[in-house]
Amino acid sequence: MTAGAVRWSCAQCEVSVGRVDGEPTELPETWTQSGGLAFCLSCSRLRAGDAAIDAAPATCSREDRLRLRRQALIEFEIDRSPTAPDRTIALACKTSTSTVAAVRDELERPAVAKAPAPDAEGDV
Repeated sequence: MTAGAVRWSCAQCEVSVGRVDGEPTELPETWTQSGGLAFCLSCSRLRAGDAAIDAAPATCSREDRLRLRRQALIEFEIDRSPTAPDRTIALACKTSTSTVAAVRDELERPAVAKAPAPDAEGDV
C-alpha cells in the first residue's frame, strides 16, 4: 500500500479503517506493516506471539510456550511504545507490572553488559 490510502485493511482479520469523508489517510499509528501488508494492533500482537511460538523448540512444554508468547507480547509492546509506563503495558498484555519490568530489564541488560569496563584496558 502507499503511504496514504482511502481505507486501510488488516491483512489478517480484514478489519478496515479510513476517514468518513473518504480522504486518504496515513496508516493508523497503532498498525504495523510487514512485507507490504498492513496489520491492526490486535493482529500485530498475535503475530508477535505466534512468531515466538514458531521459533520455540518442539520439545517445549505448554507452560514454556505460554511464557514465550507472553514475553514476546511484552517485548512487542515495549518496542512499540518504549516510553509507556510498565503499568500501561501490563494492562495491554494482561500481566503484572513486575513481569513487564523484568522483561524490560532483560531487554536493557545486553546493552549494559556489552559496554567495556572503564579500566578494562589496564587489567591483563
